[in-house]
Amino acid sequence: MNAKKLLPSILSFFLLLSLVTPSIEVSAAVSPAYAESLVKIAETNGTKLKKQISYEYNKALTYPDMKLFNQTKDSYAKALKAVSSLKNGTTKTNLQSRLATNVKLHIDRAVAYIDALTGGKKIEALTKDLRHQVDNEILMLPRTSEYYHKLSFEIRKQAILLYRVYGKSTRDAILAKYKAPGEAVKNELAHFVTVYDLVQSANNELSYEEVDIYYIIDLLVAANDMLSTIKPDHVQMALQSDIVKIVQEFSAISEYEFEGPMFDTVFSEDFYQTSLVVNFDMMTHIEKVPYELESPFVYNQTQIISFEFIGYEYTVFIYPYDSTPGASPRFYILDISFIQ
Repeated sequence: MNAKKLLPSILSFFLLLSLVTPSIEVSAAVSPAYAESLVKIAETNGTKLKKQISYEYNKALTYPDMKLFNQTKDSYAKALKAVSSLKNGTTKTNLQSRLATNVKLHIDRAVAYIDALTGGKKIEALTKDLRHQVDNEILMLPRTSEYYHKLSFEIRKQAILLYRVYGKSTRDAILAKYKAPGEAVKNELAHFVTVYDLVQSANNELSYEEVDIYYIIDLLVAANDMLSTIKPDHVQMALQSDIVKIVQEFSAISEYEFEGPMFDTVFSEDFYQTSLVVNFDMMTHIEKVPYELESPFVYNQTQIISFEFIGYEYTVFIYPYDSTPGASPRFYILDISFIQ
């Protein structure tokens, strides 16, 4: 066959193919009956999934059968694709509504339920570790504060996830199993972690080349004020020991910034119950100045007190380390500032 005869034959073939193609597309169109059959399969899966995420039905907080969950999503996707290809009309609208109400709704609720359980298990693991530390009184560890803050974050996140979970009984069960024990151990550790974090912040500030004196004093005052709330006693003493070490280092640094007269002794005529006498070094003489105490000194209970003298304000850390009645406490001057 020569080239002139071959060209018309090729053109005729492609013309015939273009005429046949539309008929193929029409024959592939989905029928309403077929689309509904796919919807029914998806609805069956949706109903099964609905039961698996209901605490009222199962009386247990467990993940749904993930094979069923994936089957439900797949059958929903196939049914939705088939229904979407139908001509607009009552049949298409009804099938779309059934898919939304009987399938998609349960898939969305299952996702929320799974997310809530996953978050709950994170809370459970952190709670278990912190409960072990509390029960065994091993709190002076960096991970205690770290896990406490992680637990706080997960509990806050859980509140958002829980809001999406369907069914009050299911939400209540999740709260009881995960959030309530987490909140309980969190409350027990709240004061300890607060003081621990304050002490660590003060210690970190001391490590910088330029130290914010008043920031450290604020941290020390806040930490020391809460010491009496810490239980057990040996944990309180460990925190106090850390505070004293920071005060000693801080006092040695800050004394170069002091402006007013110094003092090197304090005493009391009533065993530090209501009064304190400070001996100020005036270069030419010692000046004794009495001050009223807001609260009596107690053995091994540190205080941070303030008083004024000739236009200066003194901030002093008091440490009654000696149990002998009337014994002079150790003291560390934290700041001497001119009163504007």
